[in-house]
Amino acid sequence: MAQTVTESPPEAAVSRPPSAGQQLFAAGLVGLSLAYLWVLVPRGWVPHDEGMIGQSAAWVLGGALPHIGYQEPYTGGLTWLHAAVFRFAGIDLLYPRWLLFAGATIAQALTYLILRRYLTPVGAALGAWLALVWSFPNYFAALPSWWVLICALACLWAFIRYVETGFLRYAAVAGLAAGTSILMKQTGLYVLVALVLALLYGGGGREPETRVWWPGRVLCAGVAVAALGLALGLLAARLALPDLFYLLLPIAACSRILATADGRHSWLARHEALVAPLTSIVAAAVPLACFIAPYVLDRFAALLNGLFVLPQKRVQFASFEMPPAYWILAGVPLVAMVMPLPTRLRAPSRLGHTFGAAVGIVGAVLVAASLSNAVAYQIIWQSVRGFAALLPVAACWLLLSKVRDVKQRWILFGCATMLAWTSLVQIPFSAPIYFCYVTPLAVIAAVALASASEALRRPAVSASAAVLLVFAVATMNRGYIYNLGFSHAPSALSVPLDLRRAHLAVSAADSATYHRVLDLIATHIGDGQLVAGPDCPEVYFLTGRVNPSGTLFDFFGDHVSDGWVNDLPGWRTASVVVLNHERRFSFGPSADLVAKVRNEFPKAEAAGTLEVRWR
Repeated sequence: MAQTVTESPPEAAVSRPPSAGQQLFAAGLVGLSLAYLWVLVPRGWVPHDEGMIGQSAAWVLGGALPHIGYQEPYTGGLTWLHAAVFRFAGIDLLYPRWLLFAGATIAQALTYLILRRYLTPVGAALGAWLALVWSFPNYFAALPSWWVLICALACLWAFIRYVETGFLRYAAVAGLAAGTSILMKQTGLYVLVALVLALLYGGGGREPETRVWWPGRVLCAGVAVAALGLALGLLAARLALPDLFYLLLPIAACSRILATADGRHSWLARHEALVAPLTSIVAAAVPLACFIAPYVLDRFAALLNGLFVLPQKRVQFASFEMPPAYWILAGVPLVAMVMPLPTRLRAPSRLGHTFGAAVGIVGAVLVAASLSNAVAYQIIWQSVRGFAALLPVAACWLLLSKVRDVKQRWILFGCATMLAWTSLVQIPFSAPIYFCYVTPLAVIAAVALASASEALRRPAVSASAAVLLVFAVATMNRGYIYNLGFSHAPSALSVPLDLRRAHLAVSAADSATYHRVLDLIATHIGDGQLVAGPDCPEVYFLTGRVNPSGTLFDFFGDHVSDGWVNDLPGWRTASVVVLNHERRFSFGPSADLVAKVRNEFPKAEAAGTLEVRWR
C-alpha cells in the first residue's frame, strides 16, 4: 500500500522547463565523461588485486564453489559474474573491466538523474562529471567495492522514486539493489541498513493534532539504537578518535534523527508504514537466497566461515588508519558554504559574487600548487574528506530546525544516511581509494543539502565545485592508487602488458618483471607444479595455474605466525617456486622458509621483487 504524503516535492532548481538544446548539451557532457573513462579502462593495475579477480573467477569457471573450492575473500557474487564473462568473452583481465565500465555508465546515469531533481540539465551533468572524476578513474579495477557503489546509487535512486510516487515497486527495486550489493561484498550490508533507516524515517515531523502510534515510536527508536550498536561493533576493533569523528559521528547523527519525535511521521499510518521497509527487506533477500541455496544442505558452515570468520584476519593484516582527527576541521569551510546563513549575515548579491570569485581564485592557486606541493594537495584532499564526513551531521541539524517540506526532508535524510553508512567501507582499510568508493554519494548529499538550505545558487558553491573538478582531472587522475590522497605524482602507465591473460597498460617496470617471470616459469616448469607466494595470485592466474593451497592470500591460511609466512604448501614437490619479497598483506616469507627454498632450489633469477627458483 502506498503511503500518503500531502506535501509537494521540492521545486526544481529552475522554474522554466529546460530547452531541447540544454538537454542535448547535458547529454553530450555526460557522454563526454564516459568517453573520458573509456580511455582509462585498461590503465594501471595492482598485481595482487588483478590476480585475485582473475584467479577466483578461473576457479569458479572450473567448477569450484566460492568458500568451498577456494578461500573467497568477498561474498562471491561478483566472482560468478566474472566467471560468466570469462566463459563468453575469453579469459583476460581486461574483460571484467569492460563489465565494470558498463556498471560505471549506469552509475553516471543514476547520478545525473538524481542531481537533475535539484539542478539544471547542464548543472546536473557537471555534477555527474565531478562525481566521476573523484571515483572510478583513480583506480579502475573490477573490484567489489565499485559494484557496492553502483548498487548504492541504484538503491538511492529507487528510494527517491518511492518517496516521490509512493509506489511500492520502487521500494522493492531499492531492496533488490541493496541485496545485490551484499552479493558483491559483505559491506553491501551497509546499503541495506541505510535503506531500512531511510524508509522508517518517513519524512519526519507530524501534525500537532495527530496521535502517533506508540509501537512505531518504539520500533523507530529500537532500530536507531540497534543500528548505532552495529556501527560500534564494526568499529570496536579499531575505535580511535579519527574513526569516531569520520565514521561514527555521521551514523550517530542519523540514528538520533530516527530515534526522536522527528523520525516518527511514518507511524501516523500505523502498520501501513511497515509495508515499504518489509518490501525492501524481502526484495533484498531474493538474490541472497539464490546465492545461498547451493550451500544449504551440507556446506553452510563453510559459507559462514568464509563470509564472517576469515575476513576478521583483514583487521590484522590489511588495515590502514584514517587521517588524523584534526583534519576533519578542513571540511568546515565547505560545509559552511552549503548551510543557511542567519538573516543578518546574508550578503548582497554583489558581495556573494565577489566571495565566489575569491573562492575560485584561491582554489585555482591551490590546484596549481598541488601539482608540486604536498601541503596544497593535502588541503584540498582533506577538506573534501572532512566535508563528506560532516555532511550527514549538517543535514541532520538542518532537519531538526529548517526543512519543512516532508518529501524534501525524507530525501535529504535518505542521502545523508546512505553516505554515512556506506562510508564504513573505509573500515578496516582506510586507504584514500576507499574514500573514492563513496564520493559520488557525497556529491549527491552535498547538492541535496545545498538545495534544502537554499545555498545551491551561491557563486561560492559553484566555484568550489569547479575547483574540485579541475583538481581531480589535473592532479588525482594523473597519479595512481599508490600516491592518491598524499601528493601529486604522475604515473606513466602506458606500456602494454600484452600477456595472454592480461592486455592492460602498466608501468615499464611491471611489464618487464612479469614478462620475465612468465618466461622463466615456462622454461623450467615442464609438467611440474608451481608454488608462488606470499600473496601472489597474479602469478598463478597469468600462468594459467592454481594455488594448490586454495588460498588467494597467505594470511588467510594457517601457516602464518606473527605476520610472517612460515610455509608455502606444496613447495617441496614443486618444479618452480616464486618468492615474493614485497610486503602486500602478509609480512613476507620467514628467513627460515627462504633458506629452505634456496637450499632445495639452487638455481634462481630475480625479477623485480620476485625471486624465481628452480632445480
